[in-house]
Amino acid sequence: MYKIFDLHNDYFLKIKKDKNKQKYLSSNANLAENIISAIWTSELSCDESLREIERARDFVNSQKNIFLAVEDLHFLSEKTLKNFVSMRPIYAGLTWNTANCLAGGAHESGKITNFGKKVIKELEENDIKIDTAHLNEDSFMGVSKLTKNPLFCSHTAFYGVQPNQRNLKDYQLKMIVDSGGLVGLCLVSDFISGMKKCSIQDIAMQIDYFACKFGIDNLALGTDFYGTNHLPKNIKNYSDITCKLSKFLEKFGYTEKCINKIFYENANNFFMNI
Repeated sequence: MYKIFDLHNDYFLKIKKDKNKQKYLSSNANLAENIISAIWTSELSCDESLREIERARDFVNSQKNIFLAVEDLHFLSEKTLKNFVSMRPIYAGLTWNTANCLAGGAHESGKITNFGKKVIKELEENDIKIDTAHLNEDSFMGVSKLTKNPLFCSHTAFYGVQPNQRNLKDYQLKMIVDSGGLVGLCLVSDFISGMKKCSIQDIAMQIDYFACKFGIDNLALGTDFYGTNHLPKNIKNYSDITCKLSKFLEKFGYTEKCINKIFYENANNFFMNI
């Protein structure tokens, strides 16, 4: 049986009651060994963002093998930065698809701002990884020049297979790999194939594209469960990944050892000090 380290799952804000969150996590505990709980703040006010992150921190800290991440730091200010850092997310994404006070998003122009540079420095001094998902190319390059750590992208797909503003191009993937970083392949059909419902084979083709160009040591999964309405056909949960996606990868010639690296070991090694 394969196990999974999921770099990006948005269940926390979508499942309202804590007891239902716990039920969801418990039902997947045998499949998803580790889940990073992403808090998407783009539709929240500054106060709401901090309140939800604090609530998520308390919940996550009460669970086993569950970790906190934040997607979009639009709410940060000079006054709130220290408080946010004290909540100790495992990683943080500077922006979502639009530009904010820190950086430019995938759908807009913009570079790392002066405040963005300060935030990056503060996060890294506190061992909080910078997530490059959702950044545009200028801001991605800005992070690459500022960071002292391996580059990291929690959930994306590959532009060389499907041109999409959210997907990483080969030179970006190479930079991540060369830095010793990690890339999480998401399960968003639009990014994978340009269709509302891609196939499992399409996911396998994305994995094979990366593996053929860069090897498998820097590839993982960042499902984006609960963060998209466009999951692939026949992929609704972790069981579908371990049972169905693995079968396609085996048909592509991937061994059990290789699949385990992509599904779990690469991410676990990357975050082994958490």
